[in-house]
Amino acid sequence: MTACRTLSGLAVIALSGVFPSASEAAFYSGTELFKVCTTERSRADYIEKTYECVAYITGAVDAFNTTRETNKRRSCIPADVTIDRLKTVTVDYLRDNLDKRDAAASALVFAATRAAWPCGKRK
Repeated sequence: MTACRTLSGLAVIALSGVFPSASEAAFYSGTELFKVCTTERSRADYIEKTYECVAYITGAVDAFNTTRETNKRRSCIPADVTIDRLKTVTVDYLRDNLDKRDAAASALVFAATRAAWPCGKRK
């Protein structure tokens, strides 16, 4: 029994260094996302960075929309909005809000889409 507790305690200690703390929980900051999304076309990694940017933004938007759907609410983003438009709205928001770029990128994608397509008031 004591050996089991000791092993469990050691496992917790070992794993505590693997997972980010709450203050480090965001994978990307707005600064990092802006850098990825504005990679110069002439760079060898342009295509990779473009996919990374688009995948992050669409993943964040899908997560927001899933949350809204789970809560029986519709997405505020029009159905005909393209992925390229989502990227443009996000990059423009990040460019225009330099003072907010240290925030989690997912929160900034949400802010960008809310600014572009505000939801109507609840009834």
